[in-house]
Amino acid sequence: MSFCHHYVTLIFKELAVSVKRAIGIVLAVGLAIVVIKGMVNAPSQSRPHVSDMERREMEVKRVATLESYTAADLASAYRENTYAADLTFKDKQFKVKGTVANINTDFRGKPYITMKGGANQFMEPQFALAKSDERFAAALKKGETITLACTGRGDVAKTPMSGECTFIWLD
Repeated sequence: MSFCHHYVTLIFKELAVSVKRAIGIVLAVGLAIVVIKGMVNAPSQSRPHVSDMERREMEVKRVATLESYTAADLASAYRENTYAADLTFKDKQFKVKGTVANINTDFRGKPYITMKGGANQFMEPQFALAKSDERFAAALKKGETITLACTGRGDVAKTPMSGECTFIWLD
């Protein structure tokens, strides 16, 4: 083996060790950054406590600013022009009032309500309840008139879909 070949082999071995060290350092620094960011962005344990009454008052104020529609308004809008209806309702919050047609569960066992107003019983607007309000579905009866605050989710085959719905107890 020549001196030159031996020298080049040593250089490559040293270079390989240096690269491994550099990769180790980069990984260690990256991990440290992730840990520090997590600590900085973690929710504070000393957040001010918001009472149930304050939370209700904030909800009443928020709901008061929402546009009001009937379930029949939603059904008609989607029946006439899906694109225009999406511009009005999809990903937007609104109030909706209507008569309960059915109380059902989806494939995950989560309750949703259909309200009268669709072209037929299979196209009634659907309203998935927010987790906080799911327990109220058990007390509902067909034919009751209810008001919900919801976020539009668009439609499935011209059937209006809404989610994160919460009951509005006082109109």
